[in-house]
Amino acid sequence: MKSIEQLLDGITSVVKTVMVALTFVIFFITIFTVFTRYILNFVPSWSEEIPRYLLVWITYLGAALAVKFKEHISLDVFFNLMPVRARQVGHLFLNGLIAIVALIMVVYGVALLGQFGDDLMESIPVRNFYLYLAMPLSGLLMLLYLIQDTLKGIFGLGQVQDVESSDMVPI
Repeated sequence: MKSIEQLLDGITSVVKTVMVALTFVIFFITIFTVFTRYILNFVPSWSEEIPRYLLVWITYLGAALAVKFKEHISLDVFFNLMPVRARQVGHLFLNGLIAIVALIMVVYGVALLGQFGDDLMESIPVRNFYLYLAMPLSGLLMLLYLIQDTLKGIFGLGQVQDVESSDMVPI
């Protein structure tokens, strides 16, 4: 179990680094585009498309990290009013629901890759495969993070935590 956690922590570090790098690329393309538009009176045709596609990647990778760090949408106020044991079971139930969404992302993302992956992007000669790969990869990462969290939750299900050490959000 410890080696799996280390592997997932390594993957998380890589995902964070990729997201920061993509953000910097978007920033530099935007600065370059402003320069070329207002100084050189010329706009490269790819200057809108590439940042848009990079933003898609950042969004999907960010969704996976939101699952990892439990930052996805939830109703913390109601969840924290529940007893600790009910919170633990509810947490596992929510993991199951999120896993269904992640599985849909993987299945339909792979289908999207198969159907449209060979098409070319609008302004650059690159296949859409690289754009559409974001969805199934994000779903796969979500599933891995959910499996890790669910196993922790199952092993800790019998242990009753005191209110001080639980993940309660102050009301």
